[in-house]
Amino acid sequence: MDRKILSVGFPSFPLGFAQVQRQLLLAKALLIAGFEVTVLCRYGIHKKEDGINGTGIFEGINYIYCSGTAFRPGNYIKRNLLKIIGLFNEVKYIGKISKSGQLSGLIITTNSFHNILIYYFISRIFNIRTVVDNVEYWTSIKGFKGFIWVEKYLYDKFYYLFSDHIICISDFLINKVGKLKRTAVIKIPAVTDFDKFASDNNSPRIINGKYFVYCGSVAYFETINFVITSFEKAKIENTLLVLVTINSSQLMNRINQSKRNKMIKILTNLAYEDLVSVYKNCEALVLPMRYSDQDRARFPHKISEYCASKKPIITNDVGEIGNYFSNANAFLCNDYSEDEFAAAMEKVIAEPEKAAELASNSYKTGIEYFNYKSYTTQLNKIFNTK
Repeated sequence: MDRKILSVGFPSFPLGFAQVQRQLLLAKALLIAGFEVTVLCRYGIHKKEDGINGTGIFEGINYIYCSGTAFRPGNYIKRNLLKIIGLFNEVKYIGKISKSGQLSGLIITTNSFHNILIYYFISRIFNIRTVVDNVEYWTSIKGFKGFIWVEKYLYDKFYYLFSDHIICISDFLINKVGKLKRTAVIKIPAVTDFDKFASDNNSPRIINGKYFVYCGSVAYFETINFVITSFEKAKIENTLLVLVTINSSQLMNRINQSKRNKMIKILTNLAYEDLVSVYKNCEALVLPMRYSDQDRARFPHKISEYCASKKPIITNDVGEIGNYFSNANAFLCNDYSEDEFAAAMEKVIAEPEKAAELASNSYKTGIEYFNYKSYTTQLNKIFNTK
């Protein structure tokens, strides 16, 4: 019986940020559908202190580092030799499972066009169904140069030509897919495991007192700066702003210049249970969305976690936000405006009953649309579509 799926293309598992978590959750949805899922990582990128084995099982999902180790060697020659070994073993493993007659297909999570091509040729050799999961519009992101820019351009323009089926995280990305009759396209938005937020037995409070939370990569410094400025403008007292991100000199300089610097805290390298605790004990979670193609295309993983935390969300209507949120389930700002976000923070504190109502409604929205279990049927269907 062909009920095995290989999840391939990403260099990290099970540790990692949003894209790794999405890979895990799609695998768990397939697990519920009755598939056995194995994640293949071509070579190791971890440090030894991460404690990741070369093979293992995480939350029911098997994983294998095909180079034989999850660690990134310091030696340049050894590092690149392991990449070659990893690719050889990955192809060998895919071929072995395919020839057994048990393989339903590959689900591909990658940010690189050359990986799309590699798995396309592998799939043609072994006659395997492929499904690419796309979460970004790469050419909307500034800063790529040279070969990397070419890779991202080719990814955006042609990736869907080299896969049987496509998963997109947003309508924006679906609209960028060519009209190919042979390609089935489904949308799976940001998803999370609501069960991890259901228990009241989370770790003790990390931050005492009242606080707002922003969670995001320090690479989005423009957005972090926007949140800090909004907080500075808000007429609220005895309430902190907690930034869950990686510390940097740029961020520290910005905080030190703030007139409210003593009210701004940074949390980094949190265990997941601690992150859940931070979310569940805050006053509200802040998610500004810019009027850019990058933010119209993406759908931040944390929005699903925010809904699961049963706390109010402050955001604005850009891209996918408008498909799921309104003034009935979020403090929805009319614009990407520091003044509007400041006013929303003030409303959260001044109108606790309203805040609780919106939080309850956003949780209901999340359970319906952002719970990974909601997409088991769609995933099962796409891996059985001829």
